[in-house]
Formats: sequence, structure tokens, C-alpha cells
Amino acid sequence: MRALITGAAGFAGYYLVKLLLEKGYTVCATYHRQQPKDQLFQKADVKQVDITDKKAIRSLIHEFVPDEIYHLAGLAVTIGKEPEEYYWVNFCGTLNLFEAVREAAPQARVLYVGSAAAYGAVHPEKQPITEGQFLAPLSHYAASKAAAEMAACAYAAEGLHIIRARPFNHTGPGQTTDYVCSRLAKKVAEISLGCTEPVITAGNLDAARDFTDVRDVVRAYWLLLQKGRPGEAYNVCSERAYTVRETANFLAEIAGVEINLCSSEELQRRTDIPLLLGSATKIRQETGWAPQISFRQTLADLLTWWREKLSF
Repeated sequence: MRALITGAAGFAGYYLVKLLLEKGYTVCATYHRQQPKDQLFQKADVKQVDITDKKAIRSLIHEFVPDEIYHLAGLAVTIGKEPEEYYWVNFCGTLNLFEAVREAAPQARVLYVGSAAAYGAVHPEKQPITEGQFLAPLSHYAASKAAAEMAACAYAAEGLHIIRARPFNHTGPGQTTDYVCSRLAKKVAEISLGCTEPVITAGNLDAARDFTDVRDVVRAYWLLLQKGRPGEAYNVCSERAYTVRETANFLAEIAGVEINLCSSEELQRRTDIPLLLGSATKIRQETGWAPQISFRQTLADLLTWWREKLSF
């Protein structure tokens, strides 16, 4: 079985490459700027490709002829970019991929990885959020992912085998500090190693998110291409939400340290969503998927990863 993974150098991409190689796939892994240096990628066919380059994407798919495509490539940071960058990469890049699939590999099964951020601020009474909830994105990142997902619907209606994943927040070893769990884990690791004072400053400490371990998330992606229905959307989530405050306290407890947690208005976002909690009923019923790694175990693994990284 031949699998193409766009954005393979990213956080989830690494774990997906690992999973598919373990399953015996021939993997073509693409990256944009920085070539992945981990030895894992020596077992894959690694290509530098810009998804906004139509010719490059078409040529790659024509040459590799994948059976499965996992589309992870895109701008993943939710703030800090100009609006047009999000639409150019996340929307236009996805259109380039779908067009290339239609021309060169129309029988391939494609997973479009969107984002639960596209749901926007859903009233707590309507949570956990099901796939039937309308999309109301509050950021250009979320809007660009929602726009690409709507394009996926249109291409699926035209006959392409495209399945839409809507992952909620996910974390685990290797994640950058652009994301709250890893940022907190690094700080707690520094405190536990005696590198800094036991003070942690964050934004809205009461914002709650549905976290899933990245290793469970990529397993869900694989199962969706095996058992999911073309044209359908599936939440990938744990059905448990934790606040920033709870997450920081869990990490401190695991590390065996005392912390002073402070909130800063400067770090709070204007469009911050108080609660984002998903329903995994659909993916569970149709694929049999369920998270296997607890949130506390994920945090413990993430903390260990940071301690090792900081100790070098």
C-alpha cells in the first residue's frame, strides 16, 4: 500500500509516518522548508514540496500514484500570520491537491485534516459538539480550514474518495511551545530542573479544551481511510475537556513541584473560546476508534520529553 503524507515534517506528521511504516506501507513524506532529520524518515521517500505550487503537486502525485493520501500540510499556527497567508496555503494549497488527485490518482482515498476550531464558539448547552453543528470560525486560520473543508465536500460530491477529519486539540512529545500543553510542560520541566523560578504566566486559565494524545489521533486518521464514508466529516476527540489551570496543576503534580500560576491579560486572545468539547460518537460507531492514552499519561510523556531535551 502506498501512502502520501503532506506536511509530514509537522508534529502529527512524524507520528503518522511512524504508524504507517510500522504497518508496512511505502510512504512518501513531504515537507516544505526544513527537511526532517529524524532517522525515521530514512525509511520513507522524502520530498520537498510546496502545496501552493500546482505543478509540483501534480507531478508528485503523477509519479508516486498513492493509494492513500493524508493531507496534513498547511499553516497550523492560529495567530501571527497575515490573513491572506492562511487562505493561500490552507485553502488554495488544498485545492491544488484535490485537482492533482482528480487528474492523476482519482481512485486514491484522501483524508482532509481540518480543525475543530472551525466550529467557533458553541454554546455550552450544545456541547459536546457533534458533526452536525454548523461551522462558525472566529479566526482566519479556522476560516481557511473551514473553506478547504467545503471544497472537500464539493470534490467528494464529484466522485473523489475524500473523508474529512475535524481533530480537536492534540498534544504529546515533540510538540512546539506554540501550543499550550507543551508550553506549560516546558516551563514545569525548567522548574523541576531548577532552571527558573516556580512562576508560570498564561492567558485565560479557565479556557477548557478537549485534548487527545497525538498517537491516538494518527491512529484515528488511518482508521478513517479504512472505514470512514466518503464525503463525511468526523470529529477526532477525547470527549473530556481540561482547563489551562487544570493542565498546569497536573504537570506540577506529575513533576512533584509547587507552582505559582498567574493570568496575564496580554496573553489572552480577543476571540478566545471558553469551551471546546467534542463528541466522538460518530467515529467510534463507524470505525471502532477510541483514545487509548489518558491525558495524564500524555502530559507525563510530554514532561519527560522536555526534561530530556533541556538536559542536553
